Amino acid sequence: MSIQLSPLQLMQMTFTKTQVEVFETVEDAGEFWAPQFDFEGVNLLVENTIGQQENNTTDFMVALRVAVLNEADAVKKAPYTFDIAVQGVFKLAESFTCEDRRDLVRVNGSAMLYGAIRDMLQQITARSMYGTLLLPTLHFLPESTDSKKL
Repeated sequence: MSIQLSPLQLMQMTFTKTQVEVFETVEDAGEFWAPQFDFEGVNLLVENTIGQQENNTTDFMVALRVAVLNEADAVKKAPYTFDIAVQGVFKLAESFTCEDRRDLVRVNGSAMLYGAIRDMLQQITARSMYGTLLLPTLHFLPESTDSKKL
């Protein structure tokens, strides 16, 4: 196996919101035991935005927010209510050519930031009441692609 640097480099990453709470205390925690929790049917909120200075084709800012708010009308509740947001500054190599640089940065940048959010949530919940919660793996798609809700 050989490796090389990616044309998209994460230059800086900052968490702008980290909020995690136990959803509710119940006597039978079996259905809420996080290490075995299935996100199927949970309302997982994922918001991402991308910013770029005018006439700049290499520097981008991507913001990603992932939350489960466990609203009263939610079909399925998660063991924890959480709202985590992170932003990253990315640099795309000038020599890299593609049809839509913004889509490339949005998709790949969001995937990198999602991994950081996933890790942060896992670390916070590791010592929490219902055990470690691991977010499901997601596949980020360009804006032009139809996406499916969980």
